[in-house]
Amino acid sequence: MKNYYGKTYGNKELLALPERIFQRLRMLPCWLDQMSYAFAKRPCLLPAVVLAADCLISYRSGSMIPPVFLSVFIVFFYAVFCCSNSKEKTFRKQAFQHRLEYANRFAVMSCGLILAVVVTLLGYKIVSRLNASCYQSENGGYPCVITSVTYKLSGDTDITACLDGGALAKIRYRGDLSDLESLFPGDCLTLFGTLKEPEKAGNPGEFDYREYLRSKGILYIFSCDRFVKNGNAFVLYRIAGYLQQFFFEFRREAVSAVSDTFDDSFKALTAAVCTGDRSLLEESVQRDFKMSCCSHLLAVSGTHFAGFLACLPSVLDLLGIKRRKAMVAYVLFCVTVGCLTGWGSSVTRAAVMSICAFAARDWLSALSLASVVMVTADPFCPMSSGFQMSFCAVLAIKTCSGKITELLMRFQLGEKISSVLSVTVSASLGMMPFWSDISMRPDLEHLLIQIGGSFAAGACCTFFIPCVLLCILLPFWSGYLSSPLFLCLKCLKKLVSAGSVMSGNGGAPVHLSNMLLFMAGITVFLLFMPPCLIRRLFLKISAAVLACLVGFEAVSVVNKPLCTVVFADVGQGDCCLIMTHELNCLIDGGTYEEGGRTVRDLLDYYGIGKADVCIMSHWDTDHAGGLAALCSQGRTGLILTSYVPCAGESDKDVNEFFRSAEISPVKEAYLSCLAEITAGERIRLSDSVYIDVLYPSSGIGGGNEESLVVMLDIEGKEETKILFTGDIGTRSESLLIGSDADIDCDILKVAHHGSKYSTSCEFIEACSPAVAVISVGEHNFYGHPAPETLERLETYGCEVFRTDREGAVVMAF
Repeated sequence: MKNYYGKTYGNKELLALPERIFQRLRMLPCWLDQMSYAFAKRPCLLPAVVLAADCLISYRSGSMIPPVFLSVFIVFFYAVFCCSNSKEKTFRKQAFQHRLEYANRFAVMSCGLILAVVVTLLGYKIVSRLNASCYQSENGGYPCVITSVTYKLSGDTDITACLDGGALAKIRYRGDLSDLESLFPGDCLTLFGTLKEPEKAGNPGEFDYREYLRSKGILYIFSCDRFVKNGNAFVLYRIAGYLQQFFFEFRREAVSAVSDTFDDSFKALTAAVCTGDRSLLEESVQRDFKMSCCSHLLAVSGTHFAGFLACLPSVLDLLGIKRRKAMVAYVLFCVTVGCLTGWGSSVTRAAVMSICAFAARDWLSALSLASVVMVTADPFCPMSSGFQMSFCAVLAIKTCSGKITELLMRFQLGEKISSVLSVTVSASLGMMPFWSDISMRPDLEHLLIQIGGSFAAGACCTFFIPCVLLCILLPFWSGYLSSPLFLCLKCLKKLVSAGSVMSGNGGAPVHLSNMLLFMAGITVFLLFMPPCLIRRLFLKISAAVLACLVGFEAVSVVNKPLCTVVFADVGQGDCCLIMTHELNCLIDGGTYEEGGRTVRDLLDYYGIGKADVCIMSHWDTDHAGGLAALCSQGRTGLILTSYVPCAGESDKDVNEFFRSAEISPVKEAYLSCLAEITAGERIRLSDSVYIDVLYPSSGIGGGNEESLVVMLDIEGKEETKILFTGDIGTRSESLLIGSDADIDCDILKVAHHGSKYSTSCEFIEACSPAVAVISVGEHNFYGHPAPETLERLETYGCEVFRTDREGAVVMAF
């Protein structure tokens, strides 16, 4: 006898495949009975799953075919469901029939038809929005209707408008921001300015702003110089706009009252943690939260909502308010908190679930209702990462936390500590499909920081509203009355700073394939799920698919490349990151701004705390400025270059470099990191990867023609050579051709961003590259790359990659 999921079966003779298929088909009525019981108990479950799936499929396909097929399937499913009559009268069947005393089969079929219509309409809205266009009027303007207006504490106003043609655009106004105060959703305008597509991600791990806006149905960014108002919004729209302004003013006054004695950094942190407004937060603080894997604490979610509501049930009980009146007060409080925090995806989900929990509904029904409300209100909602991570985290917490608590108690941790740890562990497991997207670092230190940060953020929200009320009533004591909130914020800031420092010291985040992480999350969810039909049907399948994906990932790890070269997209500048098993090397760093942000984030993405070797080709700010920014952040060690000015020595290129307002403060620190290197020297990064210096033989200046020329040699199964040429011109190219240096290469890093004064025909023939890479900024002032240079490369037969078009060019050997 064998036992599966609590049911005992005898040894059965293995049936042929057709017989097994017919046996499964005969079980269909029984499965329908089980499903009917589940759907009758949770009527919002099926619509929630179907609507979310419809929106995701419509978005990914961009076609109406999937929604139509899904609608037909829904009608067919409800028809089969209504017509099925199982002869076996089980308790579940009787329970379901009892629930249908007040609704006949016609009503059930009507619900199916309504659901099919909603699925079709939502799919049509998504597809039409993604395929929409825009039209320009005869006077050069763009007629539009404002769809949303969002106010920020920094004074900025986010406006989204529907252009003539149906396409949505985010408005960036270049004029006086006070002009926007009179605008409401529904107002008709004519915009004058420039329309363009959003920027896409250029480097590994970089935020893809274009995809982010597209997931909201926004296709364009409009840089508006001026606008003409053609008509006012409908009365209801204006009322909604006034209410939105009222709650924004309430939010601003609340933050101002409670943080009156705080400095600017803690005032900004108060606004971000307690109201979800990050507009005042410095970029460095946001990076600390990201590096410590606590970015979710800057968006009001279930953790924050639980903090806001922590004391409310006790207050209602203390006041002796009866159940019905307490329910009304609870709902009003949740709505007020939602309006205060802006009604984001996580806020809406937390509000609906909190109300349902207070009304004694089960968590799955509450989650389903929240999904139905949000998807119906905004079909693009399921595409947002906040929606997906929020729902996955809640599912994991409710499904896995109980068993994880039991597991942790075996290690003598105690019930309370185990229950606290299990919630954070479960939430991390629920967000497993998103680990690569959020650069998750699943180690014990970051787990503890997440736990401490969640407690601190929840405590901040618990103290926020009482502190606001007390500070408004007693403003002369606001410094003392807001001290509990200040202490919680200070604790939170220290925690994320510590986590950022640990991440900055190295340790690569998770970079596995999204499909592997998705299947791992599904398998973990099914493992912790109680025995049921879904688990019996899909657990073995998901485990088998996961095993195959793990096998493919293991093969890729075993066959890890000897060297990975990343030609980074730093705009009109140069930067290349070389990584081996032993050491890494950074050649140039773009401008100061790009180095301090883009290159820094690139190092963070690959888990590089500090570049082992840095090479500065020459002293132009678009090459060396980024290295100066990284040096000021402590992200570089020794920086090798061909020319290091001596004390009292003057060079016009060096002087021009340090004349920059950004670089001059770090002059002494930067000069102390420099070391001279000349032709003939070798830098070894691993046993099979090294860099040979080819030019110049001596350092005589920091200009373009004195750029350091190096050859990266990778001795793998097939030797690969990459030639880096800095900004040399035809004069230096001629010297290289006439020298004894071996400049024959497979890949040429084109000099001077593709200038027509570099990369001559003779030099290309001497190098004989198969691939050419051009690092250049889009629509740059200099017109790089020059058409003449591109023609010379194409004539020779080189395959050309450009960072302004492809973004970062990544090569593995």
